[in-house]
Amino acid sequence: MWEKRKERLTGEIQTHIEMETQENIEAGMEPEAARQAALRKFGNVPVASDQSRVVWGWLWLEQLGQDMRYTVRSLAKSPGFTSVALLSLMLGIGASVALFSVVYGVVIAPFPYAHVEQICWPATADKNDPMGAIGRHLYTLNELHAMEKSGIFAGVWAMMPESDLLTGNDVGTESVTGVRMSGEGFNDLGVPPLMGRTIQPFDTRANSEPAQVVVLTYKFWKRVFAGDPHVLGRKLNVNHVPYTVIGVMPPRFGWWTPDTFWLPMSMDSTDSRPKYVAIRLRAGVNKRVAEQQLSQFDQEMAAIAPEHFPKGSIHATLDQMTALNSAAQSGLSKSLNLLLAAVGLLLLIACVNVANLQLARMTTRTREIAMRVAIGAGRGRLIRQLLTESVLLSLAGGVLGVLLAIGATRGIVALIPPDFMPNEARIAINGYVLLFTVGISMLTGILFGLAPALRSSRPDLVGVLKEGGSGSGGSLRGQAMRGGLVVTEIALSVILLTGASLAIRNFMQLMTTDLGFQPEKALVVPMNLPPERYKTLEQRNAFSKTLVEKVASLPGVQASAIGLGGFPFGGWNSPFSIEGQPQTHNQIAMSAISSGYLRTMGMTLKRGRDFTPEEIQDGAHVALINETAAKLWKAGQDPTSGHLHLDVLAQNLKPPVLVAPNISPDMAVVGVVGDTRNWGLDAATHPAVYVPYTLIAPPFRVLAVRTYGDPMAILKAVGAQVKQIDDNLPLGRPYTVEEIVGFQTAQPRFAMALLSAFALLGMTLAAIGIYCVISYNVTQKVHEIGVRMALGASREAILRWVLRAALKIAALGLLIGLVGSFAVERVMGSYLFGKVAFDVGSIMGVVAVLSVVALLAAWLPARRAGKLDPVRALREEA
Repeated sequence: MWEKRKERLTGEIQTHIEMETQENIEAGMEPEAARQAALRKFGNVPVASDQSRVVWGWLWLEQLGQDMRYTVRSLAKSPGFTSVALLSLMLGIGASVALFSVVYGVVIAPFPYAHVEQICWPATADKNDPMGAIGRHLYTLNELHAMEKSGIFAGVWAMMPESDLLTGNDVGTESVTGVRMSGEGFNDLGVPPLMGRTIQPFDTRANSEPAQVVVLTYKFWKRVFAGDPHVLGRKLNVNHVPYTVIGVMPPRFGWWTPDTFWLPMSMDSTDSRPKYVAIRLRAGVNKRVAEQQLSQFDQEMAAIAPEHFPKGSIHATLDQMTALNSAAQSGLSKSLNLLLAAVGLLLLIACVNVANLQLARMTTRTREIAMRVAIGAGRGRLIRQLLTESVLLSLAGGVLGVLLAIGATRGIVALIPPDFMPNEARIAINGYVLLFTVGISMLTGILFGLAPALRSSRPDLVGVLKEGGSGSGGSLRGQAMRGGLVVTEIALSVILLTGASLAIRNFMQLMTTDLGFQPEKALVVPMNLPPERYKTLEQRNAFSKTLVEKVASLPGVQASAIGLGGFPFGGWNSPFSIEGQPQTHNQIAMSAISSGYLRTMGMTLKRGRDFTPEEIQDGAHVALINETAAKLWKAGQDPTSGHLHLDVLAQNLKPPVLVAPNISPDMAVVGVVGDTRNWGLDAATHPAVYVPYTLIAPPFRVLAVRTYGDPMAILKAVGAQVKQIDDNLPLGRPYTVEEIVGFQTAQPRFAMALLSAFALLGMTLAAIGIYCVISYNVTQKVHEIGVRMALGASREAILRWVLRAALKIAALGLLIGLVGSFAVERVMGSYLFGKVAFDVGSIMGVVAVLSVVALLAAWLPARRAGKLDPVRALREEA
């Protein structure tokens, strides 16, 4: 139908022209002259045809099709330009898509739960104590039932991770952490199982005891049951009790455990042990209003059980699960934000590069564009045609970029520290990522195509058509624009390289940090003593004492120690006070250790003495402090003759934590040990105190061993010693201390690797840009080069002349880039670990690298210019 209407319109136009021609012939004009006069009177036939078809509508669609077909033919005729442009776009867009897929999977949408923005954790604090920490609050089952009845929230459920012993199922004896869930938990999370069903309220029996059923994670199903499709109904022995498998969750579901299982929770109201609680807000309810309601509820519960709540005026808050994303908490999101800025610079370099190529290419098309303007093409129509070329080219680059991103994403995921990502996060090229690709490709096409389109849509018609001149593209103004774009490329590359240099130096700084202990040849083995079998403090201490003595006597062992926290980072935070000094709100990191701890960890004793075996055996109230804590004493006072009050030991600690019957918060300081990086490599040393492990005994403890050789080689012998003491006690996942330290450097290593890769890509694109511009300039100046050589210029002089022009552009780009880098350094300071500032070496290194790149990129076209035949060059048009 559309074609028939076009044919009818063409016929009408021709009929009109023929009628006018006939009238001119009848007036006495020659036939040819009559037709020319008729055409002049009618005007531009194509323009008139287009104006007539505008009335029909959808003309733009026809013109778009024409533009696209023309673009494909035009790009096919310029394979060199098309290849370089597609390579640049593939690198820029591919890197952007790969990183966006990571950001989307880890930060934007890491969780599979229904309406995840409504899921919150309650937290509470004393409103009158601004120094009081706000922490996640735990509720008893009675308080949980009261919260459900209050109707404040759409959903309330409890969970509690507990250490479980697995036997049978071809896994031997294994200690894992299973999660107890109340009946409504799975329903409120809104994720259907992969097979079977989830835990439901009816899995709690009439007597409040849980049914012996279990729901498996996908990983556990694959590992223990080999992905058996008939797993439903099979048995899993948990703590020597057979549980029936009723369901398997999908791969992305990892609520509180990525690789074990969920069991129904006992809802016995006489159980006074606090549980972790999660809530779901009602749709449309403001979070602030819900917090006010929760504060009122907490105050009512505090009147019934004040020991479960802070003293004073209670202030409750609701932390949304999305805000407590482990990626955000670990700082990975900060690294990803930094990398997004870096990949944005890389994409901008690619855009500038292709814009430069477009400008150079437009110079060879000035006559074509001038002819189109001369026969009636409007500026808007011309700009649309040129932008269609740019966008189509960019979309093709986006397709190639997606293919590159598929492989690049796998590389990025391999670099991300696994414990820095939410359990449920999955990184893939999904629909949202593809939508982002289309958007970024179109934006990129407009960005790099707009300047050349605007520049080329106003050609010098007289100069181009009359003299065959170069027009806008080859003018001084056009050359200045291309040079300016190369300067921009180099400046952006300087910023990227400087950022990578800072990241590398930051990483090296972390790697050379004085730890204060010796991680080499040291092993830590966690273990959990079952509270039902180790019911007394004496039993737990006896187990630890026997184990340390047995392991210390093994061949190849230098020293061994037992400890509770702080191996080698962290510990319990406790408020404290120093004898004779006013109370403060400061906190000290407390670890409970045995007498061989210093030797095992490779720490040094600076003053005083170490614990004696008798003090450990008797649970003496003695303490070691680090040098940072020793500085808290007044000048001139000797800490080793003073006392320290630890508030955590004055608290009414309840099972499963056991304490000595005569425990006192007052500790006599007997020694000062050297400072260690006890709170991570990137954090300042915290004040620390060490007390005998026999004073306090939670079920969890850590065995530390220092060996003469490979520490993992001693693991089997350690396991045998544990088995001799307790045949049913499995070991936790062992770590070398070097592994633990390596975990501290995983995130900066990730940022350094990607920043370096992006900087390398940016430098490559800048080199391509410099090469293309200098090569084009040489081509445009063939005639001038011939004249210079005819007048006596040597090939060496021509080479120097071309290189000098390239180095001027590079020098200006370097200068602007360095100025920008000083500003970037201030921004990066908040993203890096520790303080890293510029130094002369880094600046000179960046300048040297990019100067060499610019020189190499310019040398090939300059060398070609020096080899030109003067006679042939003089015959060429400039």
